[in-house]
Amino acid sequence: MYYIKSFCHVLDLFGHKILLYSMDARKIIYGVTMRVNNVYLVFFSILFIAGCGGGGGGGGGDDYSPPPTTVTNSPPAIENSVFDISVEENQTSAFTIQAFDSDGDTLSYSLSGTDSSLMSVTTGGSTENGVVTFNTAPDFENPSDSNGNNVYIVTATVSDGSLTDSENFMVRVTNDTSDDSDSAWNGVLIKDDAYKPYDKHATSYGIIIGGLSDVTDGFMTNVANITNRILASNEDTNTTNRTTLIDNFSRNNFFQRVGSTNMSSYDPALNETNYPGWDNINDNYTLVDFIWEATSNSPSDERTKTAQINSILEHILHTITLGYDKSFNSWSYDSDTSDLNLAMNEAISMGHYDPSGNYGSLQSEDPAQYKRIIAQEFAYWMILTEWDLKSTYAPDSSPEWTIQSSSQMSTMLPLAHKLYNDTVASVLINPTSSYLDGLEFESLPTSNQTETIQVSIEANNNGSGNVYVIDGTQKKSIILEVGKTYVFNHSTAHPFRFSTTSNGTHGGGTEYTDGVTKASGSTTITISASTPSPLYYYCSIHSGMGGTITIGEEDGY
Repeated sequence: MYYIKSFCHVLDLFGHKILLYSMDARKIIYGVTMRVNNVYLVFFSILFIAGCGGGGGGGGGDDYSPPPTTVTNSPPAIENSVFDISVEENQTSAFTIQAFDSDGDTLSYSLSGTDSSLMSVTTGGSTENGVVTFNTAPDFENPSDSNGNNVYIVTATVSDGSLTDSENFMVRVTNDTSDDSDSAWNGVLIKDDAYKPYDKHATSYGIIIGGLSDVTDGFMTNVANITNRILASNEDTNTTNRTTLIDNFSRNNFFQRVGSTNMSSYDPALNETNYPGWDNINDNYTLVDFIWEATSNSPSDERTKTAQINSILEHILHTITLGYDKSFNSWSYDSDTSDLNLAMNEAISMGHYDPSGNYGSLQSEDPAQYKRIIAQEFAYWMILTEWDLKSTYAPDSSPEWTIQSSSQMSTMLPLAHKLYNDTVASVLINPTSSYLDGLEFESLPTSNQTETIQVSIEANNNGSGNVYVIDGTQKKSIILEVGKTYVFNHSTAHPFRFSTTSNGTHGGGTEYTDGVTKASGSTTITISASTPSPLYYYCSIHSGMGGTITIGEEDGY
């Protein structure tokens, strides 16, 4: 019986073929390997070279020489199934290169390509080879990839020492919302010197709102809450555009300054010498202009609730639309062909927007700056009007802006109406007049804000019937001041009313009731920036008794 005594050669085990040569048994054992789930199964066939039975057998010695063999090397292979990978910011983990070498060679790994300098890979003896990590944990709000779009592109290569395989990988960094500054303000004013000389601040969706020391907490709260309302999201929000806009607020350090009264009211003046940190904010943050809190030193037309609301709306919209300029080509202030400039020029050519008288000689001295300012101002008017807030909070803008409502916009300024619907309606939220009117402005001056006027009755010196008499003058023309409340005491037989039409309902008009409270023997009216001028007072029962009211800066009744 033949048996295998010793084997002198084992060849090409992992190359799938095995030849075993037995010198004593004169056999060739031919084997085939098969890889099943990373386990190599070996199947053998035995070729009998020579044999002898019984006790004899012809000769031969141990002089067999095996045939020459050739050893081949197979290249390694990267076996990842996913090459577009998403990872959350603030962690260094990226991905693992999954590679296999059929020869069992030791593999090494390397990175190359666009963003390879920002990553590392373990290789050459590590417990886990091929692990790719960021050198510094990526920050979604401040991407460091070459395109600045939070997509990091690298080429991974694996080598067995002589042969290689390579694949391209894209690592997309996603936002971790838990660290976002671009979320709604939480209602707590932070009081520190982080943004000195502004000693209090709030951050709403990436916009830092900083208040000088003389700004009240209540006013800062109103500014931050209105900003929250405008930049919130709802079921109609275009998430992509909104995210792009808000990311730019954080990326470009948008800062909304809030002060008291006006720039010239500060003594000493607002500058770096008197207010250390002034230049740092001006030089390193994206600014537009101030929101001013009204005080007793403010012009009388600014010392009203409606005027304060409009001041906040106007200047926070200036800041927000500067973000649009930095985010969307259609909003470029500088490009003559941007949708914003085309819409503005349509409004100018049609006589609905005329900024020419508002900026002195700036148009000739600095045309580029003038162009940006009027585009920014146009954007504010467009949005405020589309929200149907213009006639309530900024009624006296003519001739700069003549459109009063969204319905007028759609027919009179079609390009502006389209721009609003395409880029604003699904990103910014109308704060609504009902919300705005519910705000309290405790800083508004309250002294001498209510005056009582006695109205008497006399026979008409210039005709028949009776007339109203104020301060001894029949049918007196009076001036009422914005921001004040007037109580007219009158006879119950001659109810004192207001109208935008001379002689009121007797002259074909209607009674004016905005801000008006009626009681037996008295009628009260609060004059706001939206109160029309002229206004007329009249008797609701008897014709021809009243006179004219002009809304002005000083009380002159």
